[in-house]
Amino acid sequence: MNIFENLSEAISETLENAIEKVKNSNISADGKNLSNDEVELAKKLDAIEEFTIDRFEGDFAVIEDRNTGKMLDIKKEDLPENAKEGDILDKINGKYIVNEEKTLEAKERIKDKMKNLWDK
Repeated sequence: MNIFENLSEAISETLENAIEKVKNSNISADGKNLSNDEVELAKKLDAIEEFTIDRFEGDFAVIEDRNTGKMLDIKKEDLPENAKEGDILDKINGKYIVNEEKTLEAKERIKDKMKNLWDK
């Protein structure tokens, strides 16, 4: 097995573990828990907005709406403490939460693209 196959297996395992963790727990938005019922209702109503953290500037985070591409500035204090650049956020009921599953999937896609660049 080459290094890329080992890396791919490790990423897949990490992604599966993260997905299971999210499914089996309440999602925390900076100490304010959203119940699984709230999340499921928001999904059914298509009421989840998605953003990517582009960067931090002082007391603000610059986030990109994943549907429209519009950039927004929000206060860092409105984000979960563990939020970092590149994370994908869901906004449910006015609360931002890090979507670990989608963040890991995006990172995996980027790694695959980088691998494909070097394989050609």
